[in-house]
Amino acid sequence: MDAISLDAVRYGLTVVLIVILPVVIVFWLTIHGAISAWKTRPAWQAYTAALVVILTTLTLIILNFETAIGRDLGTSIPLLVAGTAIYIGSLRMSSRIRSHLSFRTFAGIPEVKSEAHELIEAGPFSIVRHPRYFMIVVGTVGWALAANYTGGYIVSGLFFAGLYLIMLMEERELTARFGSAYNDYQQRVPMVFPRLARIGQLFA
Repeated sequence: MDAISLDAVRYGLTVVLIVILPVVIVFWLTIHGAISAWKTRPAWQAYTAALVVILTTLTLIILNFETAIGRDLGTSIPLLVAGTAIYIGSLRMSSRIRSHLSFRTFAGIPEVKSEAHELIEAGPFSIVRHPRYFMIVVGTVGWALAANYTGGYIVSGLFFAGLYLIMLMEERELTARFGSAYNDYQQRVPMVFPRLARIGQLFA
């Protein structure tokens, strides 16, 4: 792959970062930020509100696209290789995590509709309480390194801050739902970053 092709790939990776990451954050902030209200309303209202927020966010990104992309820091083969390897590592985690979560759970339907479900503590959830968020963090780091644009790094950093806020909201909801069982789970298992001795189990 020549330098021009690599530049095009990196630019495309950055476009995905600056579009997808804000959309993910505003969706979950809309759902979790007003979860008490959504539980008393039809589910379509929550997702309609999320759609409006997403479209507004996308409009702002388009209007400020060049600023959001930022400065091209150049093609770095070491960063490209490292970023690709890190991202592949996140994909290895994906299948194990998804085997424990349904599409309804990924979409936040149990939260919105107050559906009862069991506390998941098996598999990757025995290593960290939020393995899908750890997977996303790892994948985003790899993606941003491979892209190597200032916009990608800045948006990724803001994304991580938003993700942490979402995790705190989820922790509050899970504690309210499962009570002492979740408190015990919190004592035994780290929230998002695994203990060094067990990190390899997430990639196995």
